[in-house]
Amino acid sequence: MDVHEITFDGLDAVELTTDCCRMVVVTGAGPRIAWFSRPGDQNLLYWDINGARRGAWRLYGGHRVWLTRPMADESEDTYLPDNAPCRVTLMENGLDVFAPPAQPNRIARGMRIRALPDGRVRVTNCLRNEGEMLYSGGVWSPTCVVATRPIEIPLGCPEPDTAWDVVYMAMPRVFAGNVTRLDDDSVTICGDVLTLTPKGRCVKRCARAEKGIVQLRGDTSVFRKTVIFQPDAHYPLGGCNIAAFIGAGNWMAEMETFGGERPIKPGETAEHEETWEILACE
Repeated sequence: MDVHEITFDGLDAVELTTDCCRMVVVTGAGPRIAWFSRPGDQNLLYWDINGARRGAWRLYGGHRVWLTRPMADESEDTYLPDNAPCRVTLMENGLDVFAPPAQPNRIARGMRIRALPDGRVRVTNCLRNEGEMLYSGGVWSPTCVVATRPIEIPLGCPEPDTAWDVVYMAMPRVFAGNVTRLDDDSVTICGDVLTLTPKGRCVKRCARAEKGIVQLRGDTSVFRKTVIFQPDAHYPLGGCNIAAFIGAGNWMAEMETFGGERPIKPGETAEHEETWEILACE
């Protein structure tokens, strides 16, 4: 593989290329993953350097590190600005990138990215407590994608012969200025797969998805993020570890995963690991 520093959309960045994928990690603001594709293909991620804002916070797009607070998946801490240049450590198979600690909570957001021998990429999303006081929360890992393809969340227990299986779902109806319909026909369940199909309306669904998969399905390929479900973790939204969102007018969509919420001691780092891959359609 090849790892080298570049400029992307006017920002410092690092490009990782392998036989299976190309990834661009923006380090001049964030950190964020701005590009993910097969070599030579179009970007699967939504990216707009002049996109949505909320006060000093800027969306940009791509993949970012967010956080949840106990009893509140979105809070003012979630929207603290992450626009500052990051500290970067390059290595043969990836990089570590951490932003300065945010004020006033003293939480530094970061990523540890490694290319794996089988062609997948491991993205470890991090919250590091650089303050002197205890903090509590969880790692939230939203990935903005272009809203032209269905997003799928396989449901149910990963063991086919289980004697007991209950599926939990949360349906945010009003949140952060958005309003959704509970009876939206852009949401379907076929077999054990929950699917959100872009139809121009705002829609979001969250689930306790023990298989730990959320994926963007195209005509010839599937962009999949996989996490390891932790049965004893305190996931947000009543126990949801996976979510999918499509914005009104199909301006963008998100594939989201959550880590468990827990106390983070001074000097400690909470980590939430995802595995990224691009698969050929079956």
